[in-house]
Amino acid sequence: MFLKLAKRIVQIPLAVQTYMTLRYIFSMTDDFARKMLGKKPVLYLLEYHIADHCNMNCKGCYHFSCLVKSESFPQLQHYRRDIQRLAALFANIKTIHLMGGEPLLNNELPGFIRETRAAFPAAKICILTNGILYKKIEGELLEAIKLCDVLVQVSLYKPMIPRKDEMRAYFLNQGIKHWIGEPVLYFAKYINPAGDSDPVKTSRQCPASRCTFLGDGHIARCALPFNIGYFNRHFGLDIPAQQDKTDIHSGDSDGFALKRKLLRPMPLCKYCRRLKWAAWEPAACKPAAGGAHNIEDFCHI
Repeated sequence: MFLKLAKRIVQIPLAVQTYMTLRYIFSMTDDFARKMLGKKPVLYLLEYHIADHCNMNCKGCYHFSCLVKSESFPQLQHYRRDIQRLAALFANIKTIHLMGGEPLLNNELPGFIRETRAAFPAAKICILTNGILYKKIEGELLEAIKLCDVLVQVSLYKPMIPRKDEMRAYFLNQGIKHWIGEPVLYFAKYINPAGDSDPVKTSRQCPASRCTFLGDGHIARCALPFNIGYFNRHFGLDIPAQQDKTDIHSGDSDGFALKRKLLRPMPLCKYCRRLKWAAWEPAACKPAAGGAHNIEDFCHI
């Protein structure tokens, strides 16, 4: 019931803008108090791609995983360096999403889990998966999930709806802490390739604009600066994104300054528009085969 209500709320721009404003006020108040007390700031959400590619081929995928034509995994040693750097900048990260693409495709996932828990002992760690490979959660991966108190969070797409009870029974039998969402029936188009949106207005009504994303030593207020390259290459565009990323290993990096920067709209925000919802369905072509996705599947034109 709550999830259904939340999905309806994110489709109302005024409701999203009100929520973002309240969260901004709370964040700034909390940061001020922590700075006065000599404490480090707290980051509320961090997302990280364990794999850019996926074993599903959703039309209009939010993170463009359907456009990734070959395996794309991050290096564990790079992640270790990055997550340890964030631990030096922040007292805690409330929630950390290890996601993709499909994270269960990465055989090094247990290592990413252990490094995340070592850096942030109090964080809520979630694996965001489509559930297709749920039986792969065994052996070393199962041990890491249990030992590090990880929540397996399933986005329930249509192909997995008939297997929902079977999947839940497996999780219960294995003692896996899990949450299976309501069926995913809609995806949102949001890209504006013309780049003529008002970045301030766009950021204020974007529910993904506080989904702080980490990748290859950099951080940004959402995943778009890291994934837009797949969109550019597939459709022959040149939407710029490098300036939207911040190097977390820069000598003058500071947790409070970094949070303030993450609160500001990015130049890339002018390439987004208010969400336009469409029914979820699989794409007609396979990315590995070089099939031509339609740009309209991603764009609010």
